[in-house]
Amino acid sequence: MRRLQDMHAKWLTATLASAALLGGATLIPGSAQAAGSVQWLAPPDGSTYLVGTNVKPDGNADGFGQPGTGLDLMLVLDASGSMTIINTAGGVTKTRLAWQADAAKALVNSLPATNTSVGVVQYETNASLRLPLTSTANTATINAAIDAVPATGWTGTGLGIELAQAQFALDGTPGRVKQMVVISDGDPNRPLPAASAQQYAVDAAAAAKAAGITVHGVVIPGGNAANMEAIANAGGGKFANFSNPADLADIEAFFSGAAGSFVGVDQVDLELPDGTILTNVATDAFGNFHLPSDWTMLLGDNVFTATAFFEDGSEATAQLTLVGVADPAEVPVPATAWLLLGGLAMVGWMRRRSL
Repeated sequence: MRRLQDMHAKWLTATLASAALLGGATLIPGSAQAAGSVQWLAPPDGSTYLVGTNVKPDGNADGFGQPGTGLDLMLVLDASGSMTIINTAGGVTKTRLAWQADAAKALVNSLPATNTSVGVVQYETNASLRLPLTSTANTATINAAIDAVPATGWTGTGLGIELAQAQFALDGTPGRVKQMVVISDGDPNRPLPAASAQQYAVDAAAAAKAAGITVHGVVIPGGNAANMEAIANAGGGKFANFSNPADLADIEAFFSGAAGSFVGVDQVDLELPDGTILTNVATDAFGNFHLPSDWTMLLGDNVFTATAFFEDGSEATAQLTLVGVADPAEVPVPATAWLLLGGLAMVGWMRRRSL
């Protein structure tokens, strides 16, 4: 009973802290949120290292229960004419286009540089691909694509969702979680007839969900919160409401994971092999985390434990065991190294035969 009380208190504290950081912004999980999961991504469980080697394991927590080998993310950005309208929040004055771009870049800059790709679709009267799925090792390329999104035309939200879904089939990496973030400052009014454009967007989100893609919806000033929430619900994702201009002051913190999460994660705690517990380690908006500092391998089993707390009050735990050895001969040689050695041996044999 005490364990359950402690768990609930920790979850409640984290939830209230996130709410305080985000002020009046509303964050609502999708209607289909499943049991959460947490996993270690790298290095592989059971890996062997020499004693004294520094390691820095990383992992992922997901309140929607979608384990994978990484993340493919499509940003579906509003390029309608109304994005030129200016809003002020926290003493900062920018166009809605700039608020959107800065939030999207904050997200990209917080993501891991490995096992993650981001693409950019813009939508207005039509939808167009600004950037195919690109490794986050190239953040400058991704951020440049975000900055290049214009502001012109109408609002074809559903068209943007459809085009983003198509990119996963063309460029997605098998085994990765597939997600998209849709941002809008207005009601869908394309394709024509305008009266059915909202339902078109909802149907597009539902089709993406059926294809294994989670669709999150973010509304900024000028947008219809109820309409975007319907899109997020149909896509099985989270709805984030920044329709109040004052709340834009918090949007970058949410997108970076500093004050919120697209995947329903409240907090991640890590226990190190020596029993040290690190509470509330940094996570990005998609639940990725890593050891804050290097761990120096000890002899024998080095066991790391990750415990994730989710917005529904549940938790999940995962362990990673890395083995420390004193003898270099006990460290396995990577398969690629054996191939290289075999190739060199073959070259040497052929040279001897030619003499």
